Amino acid sequence: MSSMMFGGTMFICIVPTVWILYFYLYPKKWMERKQILGINMRKEFLQEGVREDVERITAKHRKQALMISFGCTVISCILLFLRGMFLQTFTWMCFIYLTIFLIMIPYVLGHREMMTVKKSLGLTLEKGISYVDLKTAGNVHAMSKTAMLVPNLVGVLLFLITLLSDLGVLRFASHTSGGFFATIFAGCMLLTGILITICGFFMDRLKNDVISTDSDINANYNRAKKKNQANLFAAFLWVNDAYLLVSLIAILIRYSNLLVVVGMLLYLVLMMVELVIFVRTGQRIEERYHKEMQLVQDDDAYWIGGVFYCNPRDRRIMVEKRAGIGATMNIGHPVGKGIGIISLLLLLFAFASIIWVGLVEATPILLRIENGSLICHQLRDEYVIPADAVESVEWGEDVHELQMMRTSGVGMDTLLKGNFIVNEKNGCKVFLAPQEKVYIHIVTTDGTNYYVSGATAGETEAVYQEWLSQK
Repeated sequence: MSSMMFGGTMFICIVPTVWILYFYLYPKKWMERKQILGINMRKEFLQEGVREDVERITAKHRKQALMISFGCTVISCILLFLRGMFLQTFTWMCFIYLTIFLIMIPYVLGHREMMTVKKSLGLTLEKGISYVDLKTAGNVHAMSKTAMLVPNLVGVLLFLITLLSDLGVLRFASHTSGGFFATIFAGCMLLTGILITICGFFMDRLKNDVISTDSDINANYNRAKKKNQANLFAAFLWVNDAYLLVSLIAILIRYSNLLVVVGMLLYLVLMMVELVIFVRTGQRIEERYHKEMQLVQDDDAYWIGGVFYCNPRDRRIMVEKRAGIGATMNIGHPVGKGIGIISLLLLLFAFASIIWVGLVEATPILLRIENGSLICHQLRDEYVIPADAVESVEWGEDVHELQMMRTSGVGMDTLLKGNFIVNEKNGCKVFLAPQEKVYIHIVTTDGTNYYVSGATAGETEAVYQEWLSQK
């Protein structure tokens, strides 16, 4: 189930993202867009002779991007059949970065060709011209505090309910209170909502675009754009709350791993649907105000490949993206450079973590009796259970008959290790090779439940028989 869930999650995240980027970055109606392959739209591009060149450039790179998008979709379908946590994680992660790189190649190449067209027209490449509408500067916002506060309050309420459940104040059918798994999960989702809110207000306060000498047109254009952004972030918050509610029902009331998985998949699907609506609405706004765009801010020279913004003279740390959705760093700013270095270190840490997962998955578990204690070993002694601390020992034929929910530790198709809720009992210690099915259930005098096995069914049975003979 974990392999299927992971593969399905990656598929739902990657494939829609690839196609959203395709339609967003490589529009067929380029004449109605604010930028063309990272270059600001200019009236000179519509002149006879020039328009044909621009059409040829955009069509060529749109075709390349279409082939890449189809290829990435096909490969994503194939990757769904991968098994093994390390192989899945490493392959999908590499594929994500490769996909982003590939889908951007036509964009960067097209950007370079458009810069050549711009240069041939004698348009400036060296210095940017910045327009500011003093009448509307800083006054156009669309983010409603109430619209963002209410879903966050719902998240706080759900968090308090789970906390009271874990503290034993509230009781639910699954009896999972006390493990604080639900509280940690609800806290993470609440934090996600808070981060979405912060990003929403940050995007709402980005510099307003100046497209016309008419301040009313500038105000309406920016208000429409920011209203679209506000709707997206508000929708994200409500989807976040819905997923949290479904997950808490699965954990606290009905106790269903399947419901958690289905909830996660629906959560990702709804997020992608909202993103598609946002992109499509944004395109309609650009089409609506295309004829009103009289002023062009010539800052193309500061965009590397149309993707990275580098302007040491710009005091802004973040600016609106040209390639993609949201904001990007100004890598010419000292803070932007620092954030870039931190991001690179985090990427290296992510790959190191995947290598560690691979090491854990490749190392077989070992169950043995030594000096009167049962030892569960993998890379180190995970559990040491003294004989005099054991109250009961039982043999189990099929680990898959147990209802198990991981609260911390490792959950792979070939390895379950750490703290789990087992058959609605909190605080159970698990050390299992689930594909072997058989296991030993141990209850200690302090009431702790252990579910353990060796790397093979034979090893598990041998240890069980040796333990019984010592008793």
